[in-house]
Parts: sequence; structure tokens; C-alpha cells
Amino acid sequence: MGNGLDISSNISLYANVSRSGGGWKLRNCLALPGFVADPDQRPDAAAGAPLGTTWGALKGRTIKGGRPATLVPGKDVYYRFAPLATTNPKHIEMSVKVEADEIAGEGGKILADYVTGNDFDYAPAIHVALAREEVIDHYANSLAAAGLESGPLIPGCVALYQAYRVSGDLEGDYVTMHANIGDDHTDVILVREGQLMYARTLSIGVNDFISRLVPEYGGDRDAVRQVLFRQIDLRPSIAADNLSNDRGVQGGQEVAARLFQQVMGTILVAKAAMRAPKMDVRKIVLSGSGAAIPGLRELMMNRVRKTVEVFDPLANVSTEGLDGTSMETAQAYRPALALAIGLAALDADGKAERAEFLPASVRRRREFLNHSMYLYLAAALVLAVILPLYLLSSRSTSEADEYLKKSQQGPIGRYSSASAEIVAYEKGQERAEKRAEASILAPGPGRVATQVLLEFSRVRPDSVRIKSAELTTDTNNPGGAKDFKPVTRLKMEFFIERLPGADPNQVNSQLRDVLTRLKGVSKVIPGTARDNAAAEGLDVVHTVELDVTAMEAAK
Repeated sequence: MGNGLDISSNISLYANVSRSGGGWKLRNCLALPGFVADPDQRPDAAAGAPLGTTWGALKGRTIKGGRPATLVPGKDVYYRFAPLATTNPKHIEMSVKVEADEIAGEGGKILADYVTGNDFDYAPAIHVALAREEVIDHYANSLAAAGLESGPLIPGCVALYQAYRVSGDLEGDYVTMHANIGDDHTDVILVREGQLMYARTLSIGVNDFISRLVPEYGGDRDAVRQVLFRQIDLRPSIAADNLSNDRGVQGGQEVAARLFQQVMGTILVAKAAMRAPKMDVRKIVLSGSGAAIPGLRELMMNRVRKTVEVFDPLANVSTEGLDGTSMETAQAYRPALALAIGLAALDADGKAERAEFLPASVRRRREFLNHSMYLYLAAALVLAVILPLYLLSSRSTSEADEYLKKSQQGPIGRYSSASAEIVAYEKGQERAEKRAEASILAPGPGRVATQVLLEFSRVRPDSVRIKSAELTTDTNNPGGAKDFKPVTRLKMEFFIERLPGADPNQVNSQLRDVLTRLKGVSKVIPGTARDNAAAEGLDVVHTVELDVTAMEAAK
């Protein structure tokens, strides 16, 4: 099962779906309070938000929302179309990085992911979604402060593309435009035969209609919203039939004209990006809360001279067995459920084509695991090599003990004849024991280094990240001492992020104290510290000497 939460409108829509044969099944559908993550305020300003309170109360209704896939509002995501010369994954990753670096500029922090597709000539292409790192972290932290731990944050065009695929309408060999008209923006995608051709977000939505009608009907935006959806009809020539709403109809048609202009402009931009002047859109499909504005579909069909339909995201989704509340919500908000259904389907199907952004906590956890994974592999390799030797040594010791026991039994005469051989077997046993001890201690450095890194990950300061870790063993014994023991060192390179209220130099001093207190560390050798102007922080190198013997004694 998958959970999707669309927070792009004044009402948040939650959907829970699961696979059902060749289609999907809707298990829960709820309209929840709206949520606004204001970038001008700290994330903890969202504490106590109605969405978080309502989300926590869902457990009383036996609804387990888990960590739902959540929408990143389209105005904060930028899309780039990039044709491919090859489908090699390394080439694709390089193309995505080029797009991100071009948008980021000097010192920018841009997150990027992509969805594969085709251009107008069926050549492979990727559609890159880019967003600022601090914006993604702000949304994730705001949701967490409200009491809702989100899963991956997914751009609106990607969720709309998945909703189109869920609908099952993938047969047409012509280009279709899907436009999801939200409150603040409109997500637009061009698709053909189940493949994504182009994606773009327009900065116009239902709130533009409301802002235009406020001077005509008063300053209460909620009341004007009711007028827009219940009293005004934008169909052509409707003003002549309803004189009382003449000014409202004309105002709504003005905003609709701007919307149509931007929607049709997307086709021109896509033609230029694909270098396909003959490309045309045969059908336009509307969804989102704006699709429910009375007469908007008919007005658009009249203005753009194309087939215009209202999208049904539940066309291939079974609603059998839904409770009364979910059924009522599904019917009342049917066109607006497109993004919530797409998000839930992406959460349920791990193999679905997607582009997603991860919060900072998940990114840092993955970064730490990537940098320390080679230590686990090294320890596993050492164990794979040493374990057979250890078993062989143990077997040699057992055989020596057994032979000594048998040789010391029987009459005195047999003992006298075998007594000369006992010394040789005792030396063999001693050598076997030394080999076994060496076999046990061989993986010690790797194991101790791994334990030190794991312990450090739990107590490290928030602004500290590990860039690299190098494990070395100094076996140089110039004096030839018999009791010499190799010195094992772990050279660690850190990046200390410059955060408000946390000076990197003070954090570096705290970092040395943290390393000194780690179990298995005998000494910390401070290294160099250099300012990193590009990443706004400090690059620091520290080397710790590992006490392998103490760790083994503790075990």
C-alpha cells in the first residue's frame, strides 16, 4: 500500500491505494486541513498546525498513514528538458549534474533528480527536476514540526505523470496535455503513449481568479472562493444570461484568458526545446481544484479550439469497499485527487518512474553509509580470508591434544618409546595456538575502526559531516624490538558546516573532545583546518590511534 498527501491547496488531500490485479484500489480518501510552510518563518512555527493535529487523530480511525509521499509545491521546482545521445546511466548522471550546476551557479546548493521519456521523434530524453536544498529541508522540517514525518518529497509534474499512468489511458499515439490547476500554480505535462515528453510549472492558479474577483465581491477571500465555484459560470456568452454576475464573469474570463495563454505557450516552448515545429497537442485534460470552476472547460475549448476534458484520476482505481467518508470525499474532490493519487501510487510502487527529493537527515545518513561502507567490506574480506586459517589452526590444535592423550596411555614401555616424540608435538601445539591467536586478531583493526565510526555517528555534532576515512597500520620497527606492536591509525576528514550560533572553530575543538572519548581511541592527533568558501564551512583532518588490544579485551 502507498500513502500520498497533496499539500498544494487550501485543503490537503490524502489518498491510500494498493495494487488490485491489473489496476489499483482506493482504500482511504480524506480531505484534511491545509498546510502552508512559509519560507519567511522558522520550521517550528508550524508546531500545532491543524494538519498535524488531524493527522495524529487518524490513528483513532484505524488509518495508518505512515510516512506519506508528500508534494513539493510546483513554484519551488524548476524543470529542464535534456535529449540523450545514449541511455548509459553514467551519461545520464553526468547530464543531470550539468543541469544542476548550470542552475546552481557559484556556491549554490541544488538537488536534482529526473524522469526518463522521449522527445517528439521518439528519441530518448530526460526531464530533470531541480530544487534548492534549503527549500526541500524547510518543507520537511515544517511538516515534522507540525507532527507529520513525511516520506520522499515529489514534484507536482512527476505526481501528475504518475496519475496519468494510473488512469490507464496510454493508448493514444497523439500528444496530450495534462494541466493540473492548483491554488497557486498549474503543473503541465505533455505525454504520448505512456511516455513523458515535457514538464513545466505555470505561476497561475485559482488564487489568481479569487484576487481578481475580490474587488467585485468584497475582501473575504473565503466568501469569494464560494462565489467562484458556486455562482459564476465562465461559459462563453453566459454574461448576457446572468446580468447580476456580469462583472464577476468578465473578471473570471480575464484570468482564464491569461491561464489559456500560458498553457498554450507551453506548447511553443516544448516545440523549441525538442526542435519539433510540427508537434501539436490534440487534447487537453484538466485536473486540480481549478478544473471544478464552472464553465472553465467549455471556455477553454472555445478559445483554444481543441478537445478539452476533465481528468478522472479514479478511472482505473476501484472504490469498492470504501467507507462513507472516503466515498463522499472521492466524489466531491474527484478532479482534485490527481496529485494525491499519483503520490500514493509512487509510494506503493518502488519500481515506478519517479523523481524525488530527500530531506537533509536522509541525505546525511546515506552519505555516512557510503563513506563507511568500504570499511565493512574490508572487514568482511579479512574475515573471509582468515576464517579458514582459524578453523585449520583449531583442527591442528585438537589433533595435537588427542594424539598427546593417546601417546601417554598404556604400559610404561609404550610411554618410553614415545616420550621422545612428545616434545615435537607440544611445539606443534604451541605454533597452532599462535596461528589461531593471529587469525583472531587479524580483523581487529577493521572491526575497531567500524565500531569507532558507528559510535561517532551517534554522538557527532549536527554541523559535522564525514568526507572520508582512511585506515592504515604502521608496521615499521626500526629498533627490532621483540614486543613491538603495529600502530593502527584512522585518518578522518570532516566538513564542519557554518550554522547560525555554531562557530566552526569552536565545533572543531568540541570535535576533538568527542573523538578522544570514543571507545577504542587511544590518542587523537589534530590535523589541518582549512576554510571552505564554496561550501561555507571548515575542512578539518584529524587522525586517531586505535587501541585494538583494549577493544579485544573488552569483548
